[in-house]
Amino acid sequence: MKKNQIIGVAAGLVLVVAAVVIFANSGKSSSNTSTKNNSASSSSAVATNTVAIKNYMFGPMTIKIKIGTTVTWTNMDSVNHTVSADTPSADAPTSMDIAQGKSYSYTFKKVGTYTYHCFPHPYMHGSVVVTN
Repeated sequence: MKKNQIIGVAAGLVLVVAAVVIFANSGKSSSNTSTKNNSASSSSAVATNTVAIKNYMFGPMTIKIKIGTTVTWTNMDSVNHTVSADTPSADAPTSMDIAQGKSYSYTFKKVGTYTYHCFPHPYMHGSVVVTN
């Protein structure tokens, strides 16, 4: 091979290696981004003790409260909804049907993150982060 051909092949190999490294790191970067987004969603919890059920959504979706706080969910939709713990226990909220204009309240007695959904509408999700 001539010197120019060798340089061209070497340059091509450098570009291929660089592309492989960039591609491999882009996967790592997106997983880091996903981790950052998860922690951002935890930190975006709203400090309140009231949740509106409206337009088939819990709002705010994630709230942050102190232990011993009572949270009240109020149904503003024309259909019944529930607050059903994703992991049922005596320490997690579980309501019967909440009719339009009615409310359900629950007092949180243990620190933790409590995720919940609406039983008739399982795509509706929310969470309560309980701290000291």
